[in-house]
Amino acid sequence: MNGTILIVDDIPLNIQLAAQHLKSLNHRLIYATSGEMAIQQLKKHPVDLILLDVMMPELDGYDCCRRIRSYPEWKDIPVIFLTAKNEVKDIITGFEAGGSDYITKPFYGQELLARVKTHLELKQHRDLLARREVQLKEMLHILSHDLRNSLSGVTMTMDLAELEGKPLDLYRSKLSDLSANGLNLLDLVRTMMLLEEKPLQLVPVLLNECIKHCLHLLNPRIEAKEIRVVTDLDYDFVVLAEEVSLINSVLMNLLTNAIKFSHKGGVITVSASEDEESTCLRIIDEGTGIPEAMIPHLFNVEKGKSMKGTGGEKGSGFGLPLVKKFMTAYGGTIEMANREEGGAESKLTFPLLHEEAEEEL
Repeated sequence: MNGTILIVDDIPLNIQLAAQHLKSLNHRLIYATSGEMAIQQLKKHPVDLILLDVMMPELDGYDCCRRIRSYPEWKDIPVIFLTAKNEVKDIITGFEAGGSDYITKPFYGQELLARVKTHLELKQHRDLLARREVQLKEMLHILSHDLRNSLSGVTMTMDLAELEGKPLDLYRSKLSDLSANGLNLLDLVRTMMLLEEKPLQLVPVLLNECIKHCLHLLNPRIEAKEIRVVTDLDYDFVVLAEEVSLINSVLMNLLTNAIKFSHKGGVITVSASEDEESTCLRIIDEGTGIPEAMIPHLFNVEKGKSMKGTGGEKGSGFGLPLVKKFMTAYGGTIEMANREEGGAESKLTFPLLHEEAEEEL
């Protein structure tokens, strides 16, 4: 099926006639014999296009269309009026009510088909553009947030060196940190370029090494807040993922959040465990926690909001939606929750790898 069309007319014979012409499109057809019934159908089914009669008792087509347009989730559904009212003022009223097109009765079957096809194609293009906009926002997040993480590591390392009074000596001792952050930036740029060309290539990845690498990159922030990081990783956990995105867009986001919302001198615990079905990673902090009103919207890119950290750190609001996107691509899940003892917990679940996949490492 290509989509769903809602046909609204108080005369069942008219519905049958329109349906007969539209059958060849192989769309799902649903029906309503009143304006109120049309609203109820829309609440039950996602609809791609509406054919709407004007002259109906109680709620006519114009008022029905106005009601439809009052719902944000329905405002972009094409509405084609089907009616015998063909005066200019009637057509103008239809467009002012939110109609997308206007076909007068009696109509020709080929005209109906042509207009329906045109508006469905336009809707598909709009939906594609909307999805592309979300993808571009996520890409912008990678640029503005994840690149900033690595750049912050570079600048904080340099600032620490300046404070010593012997910058050259300390720069030499910190060259490995600066190099690691620089290589991290290059890896991230390469991954972004690959994401534009093809889907993620998932391979077995050593989770412990990824966490160690992230903590190394984040060490200047950890030291600045005097945070103690406790790792409970009793053996080498292997997960299926794409390593650069796992490090930069999943683990770095969650660890950065844990640092951001931790109080000075706080503790962050990173632990992993494994059962018969999955590998589970937990990142726990003792910080400010998550406002209850934000919890339902944490992974919604449209409704996500940023909060300042305990040290005034800023965010973009795109981090967690991006984490969820990558975890879904890995076949895993993410959960966020507040803890009774205070602070928050991030829980990542990866499907358990078969032994032969682990042997590839």
